[in-house]
Amino acid sequence: MDNVNRLRVGMFAPDFVLKDSEGKKVSLSDFQGRKNLLILFCEGRRNKFYLDWLDELNDLYEHLQQKDTEVLLLTQDERWISHKIKQKKKIRFPILKNEKCSAFDPPALSVSQQYGVHASHPEGKYVYPAIFFVDKLGIVRYRKVCVQPDEKPDLKELLSELDRLG
Repeated sequence: MDNVNRLRVGMFAPDFVLKDSEGKKVSLSDFQGRKNLLILFCEGRRNKFYLDWLDELNDLYEHLQQKDTEVLLLTQDERWISHKIKQKKKIRFPILKNEKCSAFDPPALSVSQQYGVHASHPEGKYVYPAIFFVDKLGIVRYRKVCVQPDEKPDLKELLSELDRLG
């Protein structure tokens, strides 16, 4: 198992530059000083929780926007797949392709590796479902990494945490 404790509460969130499902570049620093970020990692459309997450997040999106929070969902899916899912489900937040960042010196790490949610198994690579709340200063204020196969981040718990943090 890779290091799920690589990024902890109180640390600065690693910056990244990724393309969303529309091909637009999105970086963590785009939001610094302007918005809080809810960063979610998931395996992608093959993960049984992925489509449920999208529906739940879409339902909560307006509430999160009122709390000055933007959602960034990072998935293993190819951009064209995310684009189709986003259109079909009318998703309003960016879906980014989790990949290696060219902004870092070689060997580049994927964003999931930087955030400590990447795992290597004999069957291949895997991304743990995870939620990070990053404040306007770029500091991680909440993290939940689900390392059990049937575990799913609780979005209601996250909303409580957002309320608590103000």
